[in-house]
Amino acid sequence: MRCVQISASDDRMDCREGFFDPINPLPQKCMKCGFPDLDHVPQPYFLIKSRTISPNDLALASNGNFLLRERIRRVLDLFGPGQCSYFPTYYKGTSQQTPWLLGVPNHQVVVAKVSPKIPRCEACDEPRSAHPGTQWVEYQFGVPGRNQPQAKGWTQDADYEVLKSATWGSSEKGWNQWISRDLFMSVRLLHLLKKIKAKGFYEATCQEPTPPDKQESAWVREKFQELASAGIPLHADGTLSDYDAKWLCEYIKAHMRAAKADWDIKTVERRIKAKLPKSYIDFANAVGPTSFENVDEQEGFTACILGPNELGIEGIPSDFEDEESKKVNGLTFATTLHGDCFCFDIQKGVKEYAVYLFKHEYNHLEPYAANFAACVKRFAGGNDL
Repeated sequence: MRCVQISASDDRMDCREGFFDPINPLPQKCMKCGFPDLDHVPQPYFLIKSRTISPNDLALASNGNFLLRERIRRVLDLFGPGQCSYFPTYYKGTSQQTPWLLGVPNHQVVVAKVSPKIPRCEACDEPRSAHPGTQWVEYQFGVPGRNQPQAKGWTQDADYEVLKSATWGSSEKGWNQWISRDLFMSVRLLHLLKKIKAKGFYEATCQEPTPPDKQESAWVREKFQELASAGIPLHADGTLSDYDAKWLCEYIKAHMRAAKADWDIKTVERRIKAKLPKSYIDFANAVGPTSFENVDEQEGFTACILGPNELGIEGIPSDFEDEESKKVNGLTFATTLHGDCFCFDIQKGVKEYAVYLFKHEYNHLEPYAANFAACVKRFAGGNDL
């Protein structure tokens, strides 16, 4: 079956910053050079609590592994049984389980060889570094433009729905700077996940995403019907869960100002041509504009929630390259001190809008929270009151 390399947000739940500082250290495999055991799965496996509030169903993890919610595991159990091993995850420093599972592909593939010019450890024979762009040679699998250059992306044949690279990549300065492996998924499975609105994964390509061929499209239609028959949820709703509603109510009570604000919400809604979510209105009236510091445990990351009169004043560009960002009808409701901003995805027929983070350096919108209440909880560090 045709496979493609998977990409996702670099703001990972199991790393403090991007993918450079994992919070689940690996044991040494080589006592001489200290090279880590990349196939070891730390137990317990920790995640940063605030980042687990992401509305996505899938996310990348360290070492070519990935994170998934239970409904996605049910999909993989149906159509890729035995191809991954699953492990529970826990909020960092606690014994409390998160709603995420760690998925570890059971099959690996050699992507390339490392240049013989790179010095190797005398004991374990691992290279000092293996940068994919400059230090890999003899490409064998999954490298755009090397094996099967195509106008609309690339694919590689494989025997599994999900697999990861045995070849690792690193900084040119050394594997001790950062080290990673790649994740691959079949074209048909990726499009099935898109059809059930599973967010978080997309094809790693600078070209148009690979469309399914006739055979793959038929497979997607057939398996979609099987998922419906199996009772697996196919769509996310646009309302607050009882849990999110209760959490926001308690937060508002704990941070309520002495005097409630008196915003002219109807005038604001006429200006933005959309209904505001009740969760935001309740927050704005009782708490008002406020700031959260060190969001997602990133020092200096401050999120400033705007008052109703300031909604949408800081615009979001429309010249996105990726298709997922183009689909978002963004209305800015929170800014940062470094150029990024948070926006509602204004959609008709939805009471509580999904929240996206606009990353100005990448000109990209990525899912951040399922609704405003979940967003505030993430801003607050993911803590219960």
